Amino acid sequence: MKKNLENSIKLSIIIPFYNAKKTLERAIDSVFSQEYKNIEILLIDDGSTDGSDEICAKIVKDRKNIFYYAIEKGGVSASRNIGLEKASGDVIGFLDSDDYYLSGCFHKVLADFCQNNPDIVAFGLKKGTSEENSLRLIPQKNIALNNREGVEQLFRDKAVDFYLWNKFFKRELFSQITFPEGKLYEDMVPTYEAFKMALKIDILDFEGIFYYQNNESIVYQTFNKNQYDNVTQRKILLKKVTKDFPELSSLAKSRLIDGYLSTGFKISKGNLNQGIPKEYYVKSVKEIKTFSKEIKNEKEVSFLKKIALKLYTISPKAYFILYKNYLGK
Repeated sequence: MKKNLENSIKLSIIIPFYNAKKTLERAIDSVFSQEYKNIEILLIDDGSTDGSDEICAKIVKDRKNIFYYAIEKGGVSASRNIGLEKASGDVIGFLDSDDYYLSGCFHKVLADFCQNNPDIVAFGLKKGTSEENSLRLIPQKNIALNNREGVEQLFRDKAVDFYLWNKFFKRELFSQITFPEGKLYEDMVPTYEAFKMALKIDILDFEGIFYYQNNESIVYQTFNKNQYDNVTQRKILLKKVTKDFPELSSLAKSRLIDGYLSTGFKISKGNLNQGIPKEYYVKSVKEIKTFSKEIKNEKEVSFLKKIALKLYTISPKAYFILYKNYLGK
């Protein structure tokens, strides 16, 4: 049923953070500066020690629609799960503490929810270290999709992708979805699950958020064993897609290869003669050799990716150079 936009839908924005004193206020301001006002913000403090809590205390004191929750350090998934438990809005958005919404975002998204009643609205983004030096990723056109079409769009459109923060969701979609706690790359499978459950997904052709690409963040650091979640989460995704939408399994296989390639680059930085890098190099090579048989004739998997996987299993040093100069760009 169509509704008038006049703040008829309540929007909950969940902001998990850890030691975000430098950027948290900017993220919060980007919510309150939107024209749309029927909102609540849920700040989930994952054990900060840098004085972020003082910023929160000041803001919460001055506003009735912002709520602060402090938890013991459990990771971003635990924080998001707490946010989902506490949220009372009709629609949910997730914002990382170093990102921020662009002007007009809420009005466009909530207008679409009112007029077209989708279960999910996705939109484009800017990403980089500053807006002036950012990459713009915008869907080519406004389009309404069913769940299968939406899942395909996650794989094919870099402006949509499996990002969590460039999408708003009806809250009921998360009644049976939680984020995997203690994992990296934690938003991939929950985003897929939400798209699978959705009856209608609207893609809008505008940029609504700035994603700060922090090259010092955990997903860019030198390899440690938790980084292998980049592979394991994609393996879970492949299994689910093969079961739910078998005609899209080739896309999920290609996405798994991307995980092996980027993780393999991090592994190949380390000393492969000892410790964790050696352990996970051996593990990944074994998995790749088995998986390579499945993708031999897959058209969605490029020849370059197949060659790169083979090179990684033969010469990780040569692979490191290939990825750094070509594949990783």
